[in-house]
Amino acid sequence: MYFVNDEHQENFEVLLKKYPVAQDDSQYQAGFYIVAHPVIFDHCNGNPVSDNHGPFDWYFDDLEKPNPYRAGLSSGFLYLARTGLNLYNNHVHDEPFDNFSPYLALGTWGDELFRVFVEACQLRRGRQIIQL
Repeated sequence: MYFVNDEHQENFEVLLKKYPVAQDDSQYQAGFYIVAHPVIFDHCNGNPVSDNHGPFDWYFDDLEKPNPYRAGLSSGFLYLARTGLNLYNNHVHDEPFDNFSPYLALGTWGDELFRVFVEACQLRRGRQIIQL
């Protein structure tokens, strides 16, 4: 399984242990895999599930903040987060500019984020076996 570094893998394992539903659910696995990326994990202070609704609570918490306070993730990581939302529950935003766009994402991502995207897709398809 691809991880950008050891921290990514450690974050993922922590999330799987903290939220056991993810051990058998490919939607949660894909979501937590993306959120475990060190940049995103640090952005949500290592606590993506603030309201016990899923791996992207932090994303919606960020949307409620005024624009100057939402800064922090580059466009590449925002597209990765939107990818995760789409893989997690096919989320569609009220604002079209906030939706996942493969066209824009692929034009933004370097090799690392693209590989994370591919691995998240594999997880969502149930093609990975997660062993803790």
